[in-house]
Amino acid sequence: MEVDLAMDVHGSCNGTVGDSLGTVAIVKKGSLVYVKAEEDYWRATFSRGMTAEQTEEMVGHFTGRWIKPPKMMSEIFGRTCDGLDVLLEGLDPVSDGNSTREADATVGGRPVAVLTERTTTETTTVHIAEEGKPYLLRGTVAGGDEPVDLTFTDHDKPVDTTPPPPDQILDPTTLR
Repeated sequence: MEVDLAMDVHGSCNGTVGDSLGTVAIVKKGSLVYVKAEEDYWRATFSRGMTAEQTEEMVGHFTGRWIKPPKMMSEIFGRTCDGLDVLLEGLDPVSDGNSTREADATVGGRPVAVLTERTTTETTTVHIAEEGKPYLLRGTVAGGDEPVDLTFTDHDKPVDTTPPPPDQILDPTTLR
């Protein structure tokens, strides 16, 4: 899975999430969620439980348009933006005091302190800015069932959560 999201501490976000089905653009502000995906994503989504004809009709409605999803779907997409705290908890190598300080390095040209914690199955490494505020700039989890490689940039910059223009938004509940 590839994620490129600008997130804030309030759970709002703007960016993309991609997986085997395709890439989805997400804009979330508060409880309002808007998503936009390409044809392959919608085809894969609608082909589960619909006839080929129904699938193609829905793909035609949804492709290239912003969607204001129904409540359940909004909650699912919205959780993507709420996941920052969970990600950060998973990258906390000092949680039990068994982390080690590695040689300093750079991330994006910035000097960083490197902390690593090893278990029998995983190695968690965080890179923390040494100059300015000690922001997390990179975090990785190697080994285990779910490897992670995250880069954090643009700290303290506001997240643009401007909704798409109304004429570009499809409310799927109007499709009957």
